[in-house]
Amino acid sequence: MSTIKNAFLSYGSKDAPVKVEVFLNLACPYCATFFAAADQSLKPYIENGKVQYVIKHYDKPREMLLYGTLANLFFDYNEPERIYEIMKDLFAKQSQWSEKDSDFIKQMLTETYGLQEEPATIDISLKITAEAIERQVKMVPTVFINDKEFQFPVEIDAQQLIDEVENALS
Repeated sequence: MSTIKNAFLSYGSKDAPVKVEVFLNLACPYCATFFAAADQSLKPYIENGKVQYVIKHYDKPREMLLYGTLANLFFDYNEPERIYEIMKDLFAKQSQWSEKDSDFIKQMLTETYGLQEEPATIDISLKITAEAIERQVKMVPTVFINDKEFQFPVEIDAQQLIDEVENALS
């Protein structure tokens, strides 16, 4: 398997035999569910060097996802571990912020997480969007396991994610 493109938020070894990539958006409820499932399911594989997990925040131009895009613009991609923990918290509290207004969200990101808008994130967003278009990602979350594509929740859930990783390892 080759190197993963746009692996800005990468967790685990680049040499891991299994590559799990997810295109997601912070404002998507299905993405919140997938993120929680992957957090539990993939952690032991990541720690054992078996899985490289790459999160690609897709700033998909869809009205219900715009606040996820806004939140993504505050992420400093030079701190992937911190971003992961903030994403985990934002997904857990999604119902408390995703239907507020943009001023509320900017204030929350600044005051709660100490974030500021990161101009460099725009270039990262454009690269991930270009990749999503190239790979014909139509919805979030879309998951790739060693380039095999799955739509969550229709085609893969937490147990199936484990099963697919195990199949890829064997």
